[in-house]
Amino acid sequence: MTRTPPARWVAAAVAVAALALTGCAPQSQQDSGSGAASQADPDVTAGTDSALATYYTQDLSWGECDYSQEDQDAAKNLECARVSVPVDYANPGAGDTFVEVSRLSASEDDPQGTLFLNPGGPGGSGVDMMLSAGFFASASVRDNYDIVGFDPRGVERSDGIDCLTDQEMDEWRAEPAFEPGTETVDDMRATYAQIGAKCHEKSSPVVAHMDTQSVAKDLDVLRAVFDQPATHYLGFSYGTEIGATYAHLFPQRTGRFVLDGGVDPTMDERAVTLDQAKGFEDNLRHWVQDCQDSNNRCAVGTDGVAAGMEQIQGLLAKVSDEDITVSDGRRITAVNAVEGILVPLYSTASYAQLNSALEKAFDGNFDELMGYSDSNHGRNSSGEYTSNVSEAFTAVNCLDTVSRGISDQDMAQAAETMAEEAPTFGPYLSYGDAACQGWPDEPVTPLDSYAADTDETLLVVGTTHDPATPYAWSEALVAELGNARLLTHDGWGHTAYVSGDSCIKDSVDNYLVSGTVPKQGATCG
Repeated sequence: MTRTPPARWVAAAVAVAALALTGCAPQSQQDSGSGAASQADPDVTAGTDSALATYYTQDLSWGECDYSQEDQDAAKNLECARVSVPVDYANPGAGDTFVEVSRLSASEDDPQGTLFLNPGGPGGSGVDMMLSAGFFASASVRDNYDIVGFDPRGVERSDGIDCLTDQEMDEWRAEPAFEPGTETVDDMRATYAQIGAKCHEKSSPVVAHMDTQSVAKDLDVLRAVFDQPATHYLGFSYGTEIGATYAHLFPQRTGRFVLDGGVDPTMDERAVTLDQAKGFEDNLRHWVQDCQDSNNRCAVGTDGVAAGMEQIQGLLAKVSDEDITVSDGRRITAVNAVEGILVPLYSTASYAQLNSALEKAFDGNFDELMGYSDSNHGRNSSGEYTSNVSEAFTAVNCLDTVSRGISDQDMAQAAETMAEEAPTFGPYLSYGDAACQGWPDEPVTPLDSYAADTDETLLVVGTTHDPATPYAWSEALVAELGNARLLTHDGWGHTAYVSGDSCIKDSVDNYLVSGTVPKQGATCG
């Protein structure tokens, strides 16, 4: 086996790292919508394909959510249901799959509708996200909307795909980063062909239909079964790609959309990975500077940013060259260590944790870095993978990929560029295209454009130093959508609404609750 993350891989961390917050089991109840249903346009199926009528008109049976025992207190106000959707929208008669939803009813007796949430990924669980609904949606938003999180098709509770056992996942993650001097690109393709074959062997047919266009079509079914004439949506990171796809496919059903940490879905995988590697390099330099300015015990000393970066690069090279284990006996690879650094870089609030992890790693204890890598893959301290985020992430990316035809020579050139422009992370993130070239399912035909002729102006929120979804992506997404406005967060870290910036929070809340679009060029921070 060989190991390298597919393109867009770092976007998965927001789904896992940001969701390790709280937990929630609800009242049992049966109905087909929320308090807003009586006010909605009764013909919520207008303009839909008649072959999909049974999906758009189904009733939901609400009950307790399938949360772990330790999450029961956080789940006490939540209720869950399953929504049937076709496995293949091109052939609705070929069988069904389902989407799990979790709902927190609005505080007000007369809410103005339903707001759907997605945390990103691909592979992030919107149902788990609801355990922290108070973090992801402000009090004023929760007053005015029923909040609904959903696991996209193939993710966790939504007919979640299953590919590798816990032991196989550990073994795969213990493989070193792809090294063209000792392996061939065909080795990489073979590895992902094997993983894909196991996904098909152990999962339902949904594994071949987890693409973002299908997820967006599922979202329109959710809109209808919640009796909503328009979809209101708050999506983070990859969730912005779901939102943009929905707005293009269903512009007349698109309501108030907040797309925080915009993804440019038209970019090819090499450009995506290069931008992310450079973005994290930039944020790591910021961490080094902050650490040296404010910490008497900075793990990389106080000899300047360049010296600090060289120390981290030396640490990663050591992990790559030596056989280093953590306290439970597992080998830590350079990719594990890279992930362990990237996860805390998602928020400046985690800078102290990164300092602790690196300080211990320089002393030979890599447990904390490995723990952050584990969290990125949904592995708990008992060695169990409690989510399928890594498997779902790969399946979605490979179905959505737009450049499977890239040559080995082009990949090698891209690897050289990445190592030059992002010397800390670039050497460990190359050749991701080969992973999807080995995947057994053909990618879907990409959309011709993401233009969205919507009645409502969509709100895209971009952070100037966002490492996982660089600010230029949000600018590009606004241009691609057309009827969209950019709200800028001048700051560091991934996404803005949950960053603690009150200006961003108030602007987003005013948009969602009152429909007030920020002024052109509005900047917070």
